[in-house]
Amino acid sequence: MSYGENGSAKIYYESYGEGPALIFAHGAGGNASSWWQQVPHFADRYRVITFDHRGFGRSICPDEALDIKCFVDDLVCIMDTEVIDTATLVCQSMGGWTGMGMAVNHPERVDALVMSHTGGGISTDEITRKRERTMADQVPITNPFGSWAVAPDFPDKNIEGSHLYNQIGSFNTNLKRNRMLGAIRDPIDPEKLNGYSVPTLFITAEQDQIFSPRMIGMVSELVPGSTVKHLGDAGHSSYFEVPELFNKTVDEFLSSLGRE
Repeated sequence: MSYGENGSAKIYYESYGEGPALIFAHGAGGNASSWWQQVPHFADRYRVITFDHRGFGRSICPDEALDIKCFVDDLVCIMDTEVIDTATLVCQSMGGWTGMGMAVNHPERVDALVMSHTGGGISTDEITRKRERTMADQVPITNPFGSWAVAPDFPDKNIEGSHLYNQIGSFNTNLKRNRMLGAIRDPIDPEKLNGYSVPTLFITAEQDQIFSPRMIGMVSELVPGSTVKHLGDAGHSSYFEVPELFNKTVDEFLSSLGRE
């Protein structure tokens, strides 16, 4: 077990393979274990790092230090501990706040950025209204294996996978993290993106009930040079629901940048 220490917090992480650094930042329903379908795929070509955000999984953090604003510094701490100068970041949902925060505040340390089903805190009044409408249109969960973080029909397609998704999330036992997640987050002013040059790919899918494809497109329009890849019939967690397609999409993005 490896930890990076940032003040009073100890951030759990794992490292696999050798090569250019590829770091995965999980969402609010996951932890480092969420990436079990990505780590083996990429570890033969990259140095793959997964970690538990503070308040999640095996990371250790006192209640008074539960603050999403620390996520960026936590990732910097891991990179410094592992002597990683730069890395490509793959970020899911909540992890997008970590990734975009890195790209805006420490662009010299980010080779490329994959934003999976996340706006990463970039917002305008129009985007906020779109997000609120998306949340209001969420389909009620009636299946005991269901979740808003996957497509409504995912349990019908893969009941074992749906159960595993929920089980992985259940290991986030620090319930005080809900206070952290419910706190007001300072949105990233689009003006801060002037001069933005980090190669960025946004990933979305048709059945995302948390960040709709339209909302992701609106965010991408604000990020200079970014592109959007639509993965079709999947929900908010395409990395988990359609891992082969997700992995291929990341591979193609990195190949287009000459970073295989």
